[in-house]
Amino acid sequence: MRVHELLDHWADRFPDEIYVSDGDRSLTWNEMREWTHRVGNWLADALQPGDRFCMLDRNSLEMIALYFGASRAGVVPVPLNFRLAPLEWKYIAEDARCTLAVVHEDYAEALTAVVPGVTASVIRDDRNSPLRFADDVVAYPADRIDRDVPAEAIYHQMYTSGTTGKPRGAMVTHRSACANAFQIQLALDANRKRTLCVMPLFHAGAALQILAYTTGGCSIRVVRDFDRVSVLSAMSELRIQLLTLAPAMIQDMVGDPLTAELDFTGLDLMVYGSAPMAVEVLRKAMSIFGCDFAQAYGMTESCAVSTILAPEDHHRALGADPGILMSAGRPVIGTALRVVERDGRDAPVGSVGEVLVRGPQLMSGYWALEDATRAALDGGWLRTGDAGYLDADGFLYISDRVKDMIISGGENIYPREIEEVLFAMEGVADVAVIGVPSERWGESPIAIMVPRPGADLTEQHVLDHCRANLARFKCPAEVIFVDSLPRSAVGKVLKRDLRAPYWQGLARAIN
Repeated sequence: MRVHELLDHWADRFPDEIYVSDGDRSLTWNEMREWTHRVGNWLADALQPGDRFCMLDRNSLEMIALYFGASRAGVVPVPLNFRLAPLEWKYIAEDARCTLAVVHEDYAEALTAVVPGVTASVIRDDRNSPLRFADDVVAYPADRIDRDVPAEAIYHQMYTSGTTGKPRGAMVTHRSACANAFQIQLALDANRKRTLCVMPLFHAGAALQILAYTTGGCSIRVVRDFDRVSVLSAMSELRIQLLTLAPAMIQDMVGDPLTAELDFTGLDLMVYGSAPMAVEVLRKAMSIFGCDFAQAYGMTESCAVSTILAPEDHHRALGADPGILMSAGRPVIGTALRVVERDGRDAPVGSVGEVLVRGPQLMSGYWALEDATRAALDGGWLRTGDAGYLDADGFLYISDRVKDMIISGGENIYPREIEEVLFAMEGVADVAVIGVPSERWGESPIAIMVPRPGADLTEQHVLDHCRANLARFKCPAEVIFVDSLPRSAVGKVLKRDLRAPYWQGLARAIN
């Protein structure tokens, strides 16, 4: 199966129903199919099968048309994060050997300045066409493309977030992407829903979310940028039934008094993922929105999703088993998990090790990085780089990134455990725990905290709370108060940026 067949299935069944909208524009299933043929024909004329092209825009109907149009043409989209610096775009575009870019006018000048060899086709907001592509795209016919695209062809090349080093291009096939879309649908049973696309479409989770929504025949409202008030209002006014958000977005929303004035009774399911969510924030969200919740865990290299903490698991947690809320759930269908120790042997139940994943949704490898591919796909198992453990019921608990683990005086300390304790304090808006050099212990944890407005938090208050709830060796050696934490576009705290000043000048970032 190829990705565009998901769109074609529903375009055949319900051609005149609205498939996507963005507030000002809407396209039926059949209209989007015709546009993806037009885009695909243009791409097929410009590129050979398997060629890469980059695309750069905020969330838009055009981005969705590009994903499906590229699928028809058998060429490979390389989405660029609009929040990156131009030199970071340059690295990705040149690494992927892109000669063509489809770019919104807001970024066209900056992109072409750093990648002068790329031919840019510019999306302009002032165009009258239903989709605001350049005239060279709009002029192409909506005829079917006569190009054979095998299921094992690369569907997209997503670059890892770079939170642990240089971005790498993870190659995902049509077969893997379709498998993951169906895995999610089977887990969530989210069919024929009114949905909101909020997560940025350059991200693996959001791109896969569009496929999963499409697989279920959902109607998608695209939100160009996350704005707390606009998203809350849309959820209420449009009677949205399903949406996926980053924990940082949910955390932002639950603190807004506007939630008490709006009606969320139309909401059936809220999915969260891409980063851990503090249990206290999750409990507040479940109370405010009154809908089912599901958590998705995965990464770019597993297309997007490996495990899901299902709605029934959340209900179980609210009853007799609250600890499950700390879990990332159980594997989606067709997926296997292992947790291994440093010697490669399976860790006992409840013992922390590196999480390994195997399933049909895994990437085929990293672009032009054979050694890294062999290391990541070890005997068919994806080495996630995440530290975690499995319980007796097969639930996965993520402790941290392996690289975020702090080793202090020979003890392994997982920052998330400390962060959960700190999030439970009154007056805490955000928090990150990192390891810094220590002459005595090798490394020591410190807490970097964002207080809520008006909160009366002191370092001593925080330390007393930690000592009452944590082993002494896990307690922060220092507490630093800041106005905000650096985050990636999908809400992950950039701990590498927080650690950098403390490790500057040292030969390695562990001690």
